[in-house]
Amino acid sequence: MARPYLLSLVFVLAVMAGLSLLPDMRKSESGTEVAVFRPSAATRLTNSNLVDLLIGLQLATPILRVEWENSLLTVEFKVNAAKGLPVEWTRDVEQLLRLSFVKMENVNRVLIRYAVPADKAALPSNAGKAREGQSELADISVKSRLLLAADIRRTDSWLASLGELGSADPLHDEIWRERLRMSSTSEWKKWYGPVPTYSTRPAAE
Repeated sequence: MARPYLLSLVFVLAVMAGLSLLPDMRKSESGTEVAVFRPSAATRLTNSNLVDLLIGLQLATPILRVEWENSLLTVEFKVNAAKGLPVEWTRDVEQLLRLSFVKMENVNRVLIRYAVPADKAALPSNAGKAREGQSELADISVKSRLLLAADIRRTDSWLASLGELGSADPLHDEIWRERLRMSSTSEWKKWYGPVPTYSTRPAAE
């Protein structure tokens, strides 16, 4: 008696497991049953889902290139050299970090770069010319010219305040510059000059 009982139990468990994989059956407006699949939220970033996840963010800043390797995500954004950073750039960074560190479990570091494409990177001889729209031809052999870079890691304690980033000023606020490890290059200085900064730290008593 024990053997038939065990076989029946195994069969029932197998059927239940199979049913759990089937889609829900719901009534359509016409009264017929239709399959409704439950979406499964991705928790690991892969080369297969990377593009779809980034598209889903609907970022305002165009992306030049993306690299994913060994828990390191590198995203290079495209900058219009004549206009500089778009006003939405901090919200884009916040969304990218939220995807990487809140929704994904296998991203440990995010490198964010802002660059001008080589075919658009006609660098001026000085900042004045840049503002006037006069420039020299760029070296098209260079894929892009880096302007700014940021380096954020999962272990950064400030990520608890990630929601504040969208309205912050990491380009000029020294606290946020340190949090994002922001750095500007000589190419940035050629276009826009040195980055003026200010401190929001409380004055020492």
